[in-house]
Amino acid sequence: MNSCLRTLILVPLLAVASGCVTVSKQQYANLSAGAIGCPAEELQISGEKDSFGIGEQVTPWTAECRGHRFICSAAGQIVSCKEELKAAEAPAAAPADAQATDAVK
Repeated sequence: MNSCLRTLILVPLLAVASGCVTVSKQQYANLSAGAIGCPAEELQISGEKDSFGIGEQVTPWTAECRGHRFICSAAGQIVSCKEELKAAEAPAAAPADAQATDAVK
C-alpha cells in the first residue's frame, strides 16, 4: 500500500516538473515596459517564444514602442532592454582587421 501511495504522489509531481511554462505576448509586454519606460499597452512584441521547459534559458525578444525598437532579454527575474543599433551605429571593424587589410594593399 505504501508504494502505491508514493506512486500516486510522484507521478503528478514528475509531470509538472517536466512540463513547460507558457508565456504570453502580454507577459512579455509587462516585463519589457519598466525596462523601456513605455506603457505595456503601447508595446508590440515579436521574436518571443511562447513556452519554455523547466531550466531552459529565455531567448531575447523585440519590443517596439513609439517608433523605437528594443532588444530585450531576461536572467531570472531581471529584464534588460536596449535600443537596437541602427546600421550606421554598428561598431567599426576591429583594429586588427583594419591592419590586416592595410598590410594586403
